Amino acid sequence: DVSVPQEYMVPYAYSEEGYFENGLVTGFGSAVTFKGLNEEGQMEFYAVTDRGPNADAPQYSSDGTVTDAKIFPCPEFTPSIAVLTVTEDGAEVTSVIELKDAEGNNITGLPLEPGQVGSTNETALAMEMNNIGYDSNGLDTEGIAVDADGNFWLCDEYGPFIVKTDSQGKILEKYAPGEGLPEILQYRIPNRGFEGLTITPNGTVMASVQSVLDVNGETDDTACFTRIVALDPETGDTKMYAYPVDLSQYSAPSNCKIGDIYAVDDDTLLVIEQGKLADKTMSNKIYQVDLSKATDISDMTVDGKALEYASAEELQDDVVFAEKDLLLDLRDYGW
Repeated sequence: DVSVPQEYMVPYAYSEEGYFENGLVTGFGSAVTFKGLNEEGQMEFYAVTDRGPNADAPQYSSDGTVTDAKIFPCPEFTPSIAVLTVTEDGAEVTSVIELKDAEGNNITGLPLEPGQVGSTNETALAMEMNNIGYDSNGLDTEGIAVDADGNFWLCDEYGPFIVKTDSQGKILEKYAPGEGLPEILQYRIPNRGFEGLTITPNGTVMASVQSVLDVNGETDDTACFTRIVALDPETGDTKMYAYPVDLSQYSAPSNCKIGDIYAVDDDTLLVIEQGKLADKTMSNKIYQVDLSKATDISDMTVDGKALEYASAEELQDDVVFAEKDLLLDLRDYGW
């Protein structure tokens, strides 16, 4: 368990005696990365939140338009990075870095306005079910890594975006589909954008799309792979690789979800793959993934359409998928 001191809890307007009286416990841990050892020799980690407290809501109707909705009980919440210090008594949050836009203002985790790149077409609601608007800089943060210069790199599920911040959480660069990232990534399933991020020893930023792309709303039931994106932060060049989805295991391709990723070397990743299998059981596995022979699929199509429309058999002559080897089944270890 992670201990969160009250000063780092999420203030909650409805707190009262016996009811979240100290606020909500902040969910640090959408992703973690090793920071190092402190002066006492204790391990420290950086841990990032996601977009903050939210709950499912009824659909929202306004002026004849119906959208999905989420309740944000703490709409002022700022996605943040904690330092977790591991002691003999457990793990404790010992400091927090809040994320800020280019002007130094705290961002929120609220969704982006419809029509904006990264919008999930969700309406954000307060506890009273009234519309509380959008945040054009909102992030639903997921993966985290630190580069050689001490900057943070984060990915998010909205855009999907990749952002670079300085050591104090101020956003320095933001990469979006069509704006530094391949445009096809705009077809991520809502809230299934980038889930994992890592930096290879040579400095390449790698990010994984959580589920298969749903191109034009037509491929979430047919795609046989999800995409891993490689970004060279020095040149801005990108590559994409196909991470295969075993359709025989899952009742639908979109049930296969990629969690966090970690670069072992420049061509090898550890990848968490999880989801509900066709037999209704849950799977949580870690694969070792070799990209050394994988095809860069960035500019590839089939009959003028995205590769997601094609089957694995149709792609086998032209696309070399990332090679997966099962490293361990977390369910065998009590997960």
